[in-house]
Amino acid sequence: AMAETKRSAAKSWLVALGYVIAAGVALATGRREGKRGGRSKEGSGGKGHHGRGPPVGGGHHRGHGETRGEEPGAMAARLAAMGDEEWYPAPMRKGDMTVAQLKRHDGSDLGIPILLAAKGRVYDVTRGRDFYGPGGAYANFAGIDCSRALAKMSLRREDLSGDVSDATEADLAVLDDWVRKFKDKYPSVGRLIDGDYNGPR
Repeated sequence: AMAETKRSAAKSWLVALGYVIAAGVALATGRREGKRGGRSKEGSGGKGHHGRGPPVGGGHHRGHGETRGEEPGAMAARLAAMGDEEWYPAPMRKGDMTVAQLKRHDGSDLGIPILLAAKGRVYDVTRGRDFYGPGGAYANFAGIDCSRALAKMSLRREDLSGDVSDATEADLAVLDDWVRKFKDKYPSVGRLIDGDYNGPR
């Protein structure tokens, strides 16, 4: 009888332990789901928001994170540091812009789109940030009209401009190939109003 009582007590203890473990797993899962759900809600709050995270940065509605006094792009930087590779800022609104405005979108602020111009036309290349963002092979093309560098297939600093006055026909054909790629892959934002591109449109 004593042995039976011990077995019964051990069984009850194991069942209770199982309930505790199950409750802990459910609680942890619920927290993770809640975090994911909250982030998705913030990211889908307005038109044109893609990916996860709040629409922070210049020219867009403030996200919930910014109402607590964060600088534009601060929440985006924190999410990126946490390894949220799928998060992108809201797409750039369509419209013509100046050189000064384009310069802000050089990839240094993770909370706003990465833009570049080719042949006087601005493209939102945020989805290609592995190439055009900080540390990317073409990071120097972001925030400027890089027509000359594209035409001459150059990464030299002196070629980072829109001046193609000395470009050959072959150079211009290469530039056209790049522009076709941009048109196929990235959204066109508008014209660069006061850029230095001086070649055929």
